[in-house]
Amino acid sequence: MLKPAEFLKDVMIHEAFQPQLKEWLKAWRLKTYVDILIVVDGGISISPNGGFGVGAVIDLIRSAEVGCMRFRIDLATRNGSTPQVIANPGPNGFKYTGFEFDMTDGGTDVIDKYEQIWCFGINPNTASTNDAIIDQASNNPTNDQELERLDQWMSEKKGGLFGTGDHHVLGASMCRKIPRLGTMRRWTNADGVPPVGSPDRIDTLRPPEPVANFQAGGPGSLSNGAHQGDLTVQPIRWTTWRSAYWPFPFRRKRPHPVLCHPTLGPIDVMPDHAHEGLCVNSPDLSATKQFNGDLEYPNAVGGGSKPEPQVIAFGSNLDSDDWNFSKGEQPGRTNNPMISVYDGHPADVGRVATDATWHHWMNVNIDQIKAADNDDWKKISRYFINLATWLNPPGFSTRCLYLSVVASHIEYPGFQEYYAKTPTLELGHVLRRHLKLYYGPCWVTERIWDLVWELELIPRKKLFDMRREFGRIDVDEEEFEALVLGKMVEATMKPAEQLKATINGDMKGLKALPVPEKLFAKPVAEALNAFAKDKRALMKVERDALASFKA
Repeated sequence: MLKPAEFLKDVMIHEAFQPQLKEWLKAWRLKTYVDILIVVDGGISISPNGGFGVGAVIDLIRSAEVGCMRFRIDLATRNGSTPQVIANPGPNGFKYTGFEFDMTDGGTDVIDKYEQIWCFGINPNTASTNDAIIDQASNNPTNDQELERLDQWMSEKKGGLFGTGDHHVLGASMCRKIPRLGTMRRWTNADGVPPVGSPDRIDTLRPPEPVANFQAGGPGSLSNGAHQGDLTVQPIRWTTWRSAYWPFPFRRKRPHPVLCHPTLGPIDVMPDHAHEGLCVNSPDLSATKQFNGDLEYPNAVGGGSKPEPQVIAFGSNLDSDDWNFSKGEQPGRTNNPMISVYDGHPADVGRVATDATWHHWMNVNIDQIKAADNDDWKKISRYFINLATWLNPPGFSTRCLYLSVVASHIEYPGFQEYYAKTPTLELGHVLRRHLKLYYGPCWVTERIWDLVWELELIPRKKLFDMRREFGRIDVDEEEFEALVLGKMVEATMKPAEQLKATINGDMKGLKALPVPEKLFAKPVAEALNAFAKDKRALMKVERDALASFKA
C-alpha cells in the first residue's frame, strides 16, 4: 500500500497544507495506482505509431487521472515463444513474452500483481468456417491450466477482465473459454460470428461529406481504406442504466457509468469499420465453464438476484439500397449488441467487459479523431478511461471518494462554503457539485453505491436489487447522494478546522484521522436511516392524500 506522501501529489492541495495533510492521514494506506496487464496476440502492435495496434490507448490510460486514481500498465504478448520476463522493457516494450496466464516471476504468479487484465486477441486470423482451428497449437490457445489460474484470480482477487477480438473467429483462441467473457461475446462459427464479407457482415462505415457521392449508384464507395480512420464516426445507442421520475413529471435517464462523460453526457459514438463482431444480448446464465464444468455465472452471495451481463450499447449499419459499399450488399440493422458488461461483485467475483471489435480501439481507427481532439474524441477516449475505472476490484474507486471528501476541506468548498452550522443537505450539495465538476454525475452515483456496498450497511442480498430499482421509484436521488456526502463532510469538519489552524506550521495537537472505514461507517449509516425515515413519512402523507380521493 502507498503511504500518504506518495499519493498526495495526486490531489490539488496548496503546498502550505501538504505537511499537515500527511500527518492527518498517516494512518491511511490507500493504493491509488491501478495495475493493468494488457495481453495481445502476436500481430497486434503496442507501439503508439503502429496502425494495427492499441498503442494510442495504452498511452492514453497511462496518462489518465480519475480522482486520485492513476494507472500503470505492463504489456505481454502470446507469441508462441518460451515464456520470459523482461527486466527493463521500456514503455513500448513487452514485459512478458510467450505469455501464459499461469506463468510466474520470482516465485510469484504474474497475474496476481495486477488488478485488471485486458486481452486483445487475433488468433486464429482466418475466414475459415472450421472452428477446430481455434484450438490448434499454432494459434496459442489458452489451455485449461491457464484458465483455472485465471478463474482463481477473478474469484480470489476479484480482478477485472476485458477482452475483445474482431469479425469471424479472430481472438477466439485466447478468449473464448475465459469465464463470462466466453459467453458474453460471439467467438465461434457455432456462436454465429459475423463474417468478414457477404451481406451477413457488420459493416458500420459512415459516409463523409458530401454524402451524395456515396449513395447507391454514386461514384464513390464506402471502404475501409478511406473511411475507417476518417473523422466520421458511427452513432451508437446506449441503454438506460439509471432512470428517475424526480422531479415529477420529468424522466431522467443515464447510461451505464462506462458510457458516461463527465461534461458531454452519454458516450454515443464509436469509430466505424467494415467488419465488426457481435456481443451476446442474453447469455445462457446456466452455462458451465468449458474447462471444469462449474457454473459460469455464480449466484449472488447471501441471496438476491443473480448478477447478469448487460449489453450497454447497440450499433447499427446502413442499408446498401441507399449507400454504395465496396464490400457489396448488406441490409440495414439497428440492434447490433456492441458493448457488454458484467458486475460480478455481488457474486464475489471480478467484473468483465467486452466489445464487438478491437477496431474501436485500434490506432488506425482513432488516430485522426484523436488528432482533431473534438467532442467525438473526448467521448471515445473517455470510454477507454471509464472501463479502466469500472473494472477495478471492490474498494479501489471508493478510496478516491474518501480522499476527495477529506481534500475538499482545504479546496474551494472547504474555504468558501463549509461552515459548522450549515445544514447537512446543503453541505452535501456543495460537495456533490464540486465532485460533478471534475468527475461527472455518474462517478458520484457509482462511488456512493460502492461505498454503501463495501461498508455493508444494508444486507447485500437486498442492496443489489435496491440499487437496481432505486431510480424507478418516486425518490430524489440527488438528495440521497447529497445527504450521504453531507454526513461525510460533517464527520471531518472538526478535524479539518484543527488542520486549518496549523497553517503556521505548528502541528501540535493535530490528530491523525481514523482509517476511512471507521471514520465514515457511522455517518453514512445515519444518512441512510435519515433518508429512509423521511421517505416513509412522505409516503404516508401521499397515501393519506390519495385515500381522500375515494368516492
